[in-house]
Order: sequence, then structure tokens, then C-alpha cells
Amino acid sequence: MSLQDRTGGTEMDWYAVKLKARQNGGRRETLLGVDYETYKAGNGRMVRRKVKGSGQRVFVPELVLQKAGFEVFLPVKREWQRISRFRPEKELRSRPAMEGWLFVGWPAGQARFHELMALDVVAGVMGAGGQPVRISDAKVRFLMRKFGGSRKRRRNSDVDEPRFAAGDLVRVEAGPLEGQQFVLLDVTGGSARAVMTLLGKDVEVELEQEFLTAAQ
Repeated sequence: MSLQDRTGGTEMDWYAVKLKARQNGGRRETLLGVDYETYKAGNGRMVRRKVKGSGQRVFVPELVLQKAGFEVFLPVKREWQRISRFRPEKELRSRPAMEGWLFVGWPAGQARFHELMALDVVAGVMGAGGQPVRISDAKVRFLMRKFGGSRKRRRNSDVDEPRFAAGDLVRVEAGPLEGQQFVLLDVTGGSARAVMTLLGKDVEVELEQEFLTAAQ
């Protein structure tokens, strides 16, 4: 239930999008790339059937948004469920982690709200004070890391020069330490070290540069 990477290291604007409720029993999922085989039935007729295990199950609203040219991230959780109420066997199935919501993004600076709201699967966008709330690229990358997602995170080699150096004051944009500021002790590859006070003691922490921004 995740998109193929099309943007590389491009900075993105992301928004939490609320989906319209299903109407008249409309389908939320479908299968793509199903393989079929032909066999001879008991009556001698040739019959076509789906090859068991073939095809990829996709979330229909996610597919609609992708075909419209948007980047889509649908956090999913995987659960073991019985194949049917008549059989004890279970299979691992994916389902949306936030029912009725997903994240939609496009390259920073583009104006695409009119295109987004024109799609019949979209009910609205999370906002405050009548304005859509932009979600930082760092937060979405962090969620992709946690829930799974195919958009590649930026590597240190994707930039011409190191983003930070020892002595820089930075702010954490995503993760357990989100919002906290640190002075970096040193920088190695895509990581950085800093010190924070925890329960009256100085504790060294390791930070990932992709989730840091320069603090003012």
C-alpha cells in the first residue's frame, strides 16, 4: 500500500487528507496485476481462474491519488486474520493505521490544492484557523520509517556539502526528541552527537541529520 519512489531527495509539502466515506458499499481495496490460469472443469469446459497468491492488494483512494500525480503515504499496520470464519488458517493482512486518513504530498512551492480537492475521494484537509496545516517532510519521513514507505530518505551523499558541523545549534524536526534544540558535539556521515540533561545527568544522544534543521 505504498507508492514507488519518484521524487528522490526533493523537499515535499505534505498534508493530512480526509477521505470520503464509502457510498453504496463502494470498495476500499482492489487487486492489481492478477495472474490467471485456464483449466478443464468437470463438465469438460475450459474455465479461467485467478492464480492463488498473485496480484497486489491496493487501497483504492491511494491509487486514485497516485494516478492524479500526487505522492501518497498510507501508514499501514499488519495483523494476522483468519482467512474465513470457516477455516482456522490465518494470513498476514495490511490495513490503514489511521482509518479514513492518509498523507498527500507534492514538491514544495507548487499550488495543487485545487487539483486535490477536485478528486471525488477527498473530503477535506486537516487545518487550523481555516488554513491547511503543512506537515514537514521530516515528520513524514519519520512516519515512513516507523510504518513502512517506499520513498527513499535523503542520504548524506545526496548533498554537495555536509549540512551541519560541530558547534552548530540545531532543532529536531521529528521523532521522540521533536522540538528540542542541541549544540552538536560532532558529525559523522548521516549522524550527529549531542548532549542533553536527563534526570540531572548529562546524557549523550545520537541524532540523524535528516531530521534536523538549523535553529535560530
